Amino acid sequence: MNQEEIIIQEKKYFELVTRLGSEMLENGGEIFRTGDVMTYAAHALGLKDFNTFVIANGIFASMLTGGQTYSCRVRYISLSPINICRLEALNRLSRQIVAGLNDPSEIEAELDRIQSLESSGRLMKIIASGFGSGGFCYLFGGSFFDALTAFLAGCILYIFVLYLLPKLSLPKIMYNIAASIIAVCACILLHSLGFGNQLDRITIGALFPLVPGIALTNSFRNFLENDYLAGIVRLVDALVTAGGIAIGVGIATVLFL
Repeated sequence: MNQEEIIIQEKKYFELVTRLGSEMLENGGEIFRTGDVMTYAAHALGLKDFNTFVIANGIFASMLTGGQTYSCRVRYISLSPINICRLEALNRLSRQIVAGLNDPSEIEAELDRIQSLESSGRLMKIIASGFGSGGFCYLFGGSFFDALTAFLAGCILYIFVLYLLPKLSLPKIMYNIAASIIAVCACILLHSLGFGNQLDRITIGALFPLVPGIALTNSFRNFLENDYLAGIVRLVDALVTAGGIAIGVGIATVLFL
């Protein structure tokens, strides 16, 4: 290949490496692991002087091509829940690249396939939400019938979360407010129909699928790793989510109790 074709290929590899990193970060990958994966993949693909800086919601990357620094590529990544099946597939792809997979079309096709993967079906998510709600209700002192009611409320919550709320295209804080209102309304409705005894325990359990436990845990882990910027970003995200839940609970309580 002549110099121009080499530069075009290197830029294509550069785009694929940054996409690999953004997919990992978007699906809940650890910050240091995302940076390592991008660095190893870039080295395996022959990119020269590749540098990357990864934070909780963004990637900055640059490389050297044709004797000049290729303009820095910046990708904004929205904070998202962890998707284990996609992370596993992305890790497997990164190992394949390091082992010698260097066909851009194959890498791009695999990234497209990974992007469409789902960890589980919607029915499984609804049932899991129900079991989580019922379990936490029982853990916080609810009776068996309270837990059963929380199970039903958790299922109702995730039916709305999966089928209705995505169509509204709400900002994250409004999404959490709307979801918590739905959860509390479901608890109140079920309790008024004679299900369960302790409305407060039922409500606590039903709200737990919305609680940002992973984001809060990751923020403290980032602080312990001296990554204060990422820790602050995740901590603020967790606090905003918790605030949205609290606002939604307050609105539903005032309107319907």
